[in-house]
Amino acid sequence: MSSAFLQQLLSRRDTWRGRDLDGATRGGRPTGFTALDRLLSQGGWPTHGLVELLCPLPCPPLLHLLLPTLAGDQPGARLIANPPERPSALALARAGVPLERLLVLHGERDGLLRACYEAAASDTVSTLLLWAPGGALPAGTLRRLHLGAQQGRCLLVLARPRRAARQPSPAPLRLELECPAPGELSVTVHKQPGGRPGEHCRLTLLPEHLRRAPPATATLPALTRRPRPASEPPGRVPPGPSLDAPGPEAPRP
Repeated sequence: MSSAFLQQLLSRRDTWRGRDLDGATRGGRPTGFTALDRLLSQGGWPTHGLVELLCPLPCPPLLHLLLPTLAGDQPGARLIANPPERPSALALARAGVPLERLLVLHGERDGLLRACYEAAASDTVSTLLLWAPGGALPAGTLRRLHLGAQQGRCLLVLARPRRAARQPSPAPLRLELECPAPGELSVTVHKQPGGRPGEHCRLTLLPEHLRRAPPATATLPALTRRPRPASEPPGRVPPGPSLDAPGPEAPRP
């Protein structure tokens, strides 16, 4: 392999370097979680490009993990594509997400992926969170998403099933997520530039009062209700006086 051809390969934007020290020294976007920022070689999420989160879908805590990023002060729109459930506008607003710059997108597979690519490459979307549609994603589709996000300087976070870890990906950062307990998330590095795979941390996503499981039904006090007379059929109101019945006699003068 000639030196010129090697330099040509290294200059491509879709070439991943396992020990890219330059990439490791660039400042990333803070994730909002100190333990995760310490785990990532860039000190946070990459400023742009494709990030893969491998987790057992639908993985409800995933949106809680990205809330600080969606609520960040970076310019541009935010896009949530193909979420398993409709996000709560009230919860997003309380987390600081600017609803006037937020778009939730649903659609069939091919149209959804095309729309996400165009949005990521448009230079108007700062953060895009996409739950992968059903079926395997070809390597060419992943490469186009990554290049589109680099072109538009968009952070494109792609949630994929854990079995996708066996498939090569152009994403420089791949993390595996597990939910060991309600409101908690375990993060393990699968791949990142300038870092070692296998490093992990544990995050608390919800306050303690929201992480506690509700009490069992058997421990709740029973509801009490006034007993209904046996002669009164259920669901009926006792009949009142008839309009035809004679009323009380008026007093005589």
